[in-house]
Amino acid sequence: MKAMILSAGFGTRLAPLTNNIPKALILHKNKPLVNYQIVHLKRYGVDEIIVNSHHHFEKIAKYFKENDFGVKVRVIVENEILGTGGGILNASEYFKNEKFFIVINVDVETDFDLTEMIKHHDSSSPLATLAIQKRVTKKFLEFDGKMYLTGREHPGSEKKNLYAFNGIHIISCEIFNRKIEIGFKDIIDIYLDLITKGDLVQGFDTGSCTFKDLGKRENLQI
Repeated sequence: MKAMILSAGFGTRLAPLTNNIPKALILHKNKPLVNYQIVHLKRYGVDEIIVNSHHHFEKIAKYFKENDFGVKVRVIVENEILGTGGGILNASEYFKNEKFFIVINVDVETDFDLTEMIKHHDSSSPLATLAIQKRVTKKFLEFDGKMYLTGREHPGSEKKNLYAFNGIHIISCEIFNRKIEIGFKDIIDIYLDLITKGDLVQGFDTGSCTFKDLGKRENLQI
């Protein structure tokens, strides 16, 4: 199974820590953030990982040349930063022949067990499955009674249908057949556009799992 770690961002919220180092290499509990994602993904049988890079990309490339994690790691350099959606689309050559692949943000810390989410996605085969949770966020997504994505929070949204996105997706390779132009795009915006055209994007409630956004400096333990 293959996976992608989204790590090309500037890490603006972590400045000045990210002034001279990519967010992926910022330390948390004495280890670079990217290490946690690799260890987490390996638990589920992932044997090839794509890491996208832009901000201080040469330091990420050097890091993986000097460190072996027991899985194949490929670093993709984005000459122009592409955002979460563009970054995924830009990696199509590595995933286009997979039934599905996992995507995780580099700045996520969670104890969520992906096993059931993977099984659920494999059996229901939507375009994508998102790890979601009932927690506080500034950007709620809305889902219907069958846990399919319907949009972002709006004035008429019912609270029971609103969930926070935990930065983990399982995505079908079918996304690469939608002929979406590669450029700077947010992956949620891509999903919201595709569901208007008939694609299904579902949520998977992660319950009471631990979740921390390590893109916030106050959540880092250096």
